[in-house]
Amino acid sequence: MPLVIHAESHCDHVTPAVVEFVKQRFANRDGFFIETVELPAELGTLECGLYGPLCGDAPVAEREVHFGRRPGREHDSRLVARRARRTNKLSVITGPHAGLPCVLYTVYGGPVSPKEVNDPTLADHDREESAAFWSEHALAG
Repeated sequence: MPLVIHAESHCDHVTPAVVEFVKQRFANRDGFFIETVELPAELGTLECGLYGPLCGDAPVAEREVHFGRRPGREHDSRLVARRARRTNKLSVITGPHAGLPCVLYTVYGGPVSPKEVNDPTLADHDREESAAFWSEHALAG
């Protein structure tokens, strides 16, 4: 069964052409997976709001950080007053949903990062990793 784009799939950070690329690229995959791939040049680049060591930056200093709510979120994010930058990296997260074996959960520009510490869906066993990561990283905003 092909990858399904569901009404709850979070695709608003990318163009319909990128969604079509994802559907084709991962058509034969099944179940839960997280993968980062290079976007083909003909599809351009995407915005990446992540700053910190994972993106080749120095750790984001606490003095630069403010907390705020991003659109569509019910929790505050660790933000830095910088602009999103362009990337050819595309991250895809899928898994089972509503009885379907492989539904696109989200797709966005940039590398995969752990869920934010304030994210209510963060599992307790992932909290330590999340806290360590987000102590050095922040999102443009």
